[in-house]
Amino acid sequence: MPECLTCGSHVTEQFARVFGDNRNHVRRCIECSRAADLDESPSADERGGHRDGRELTTWS
Repeated sequence: MPECLTCGSHVTEQFARVFGDNRNHVRRCIECSRAADLDESPSADERGGHRDGRELTTWS
């Protein structure tokens, strides 16, 4: 059964096929990905833009 290589939790075969590497090894499950995104991603205010990297436009 496939599992997350970060936390060891079970992931489905389909999840491993879609999000795993060529051997269906999953580096991060959904929970680990969410935690990593929250830890590593600066807020839009800190970057001066939207979460996807676009700059905020101010209208005068």
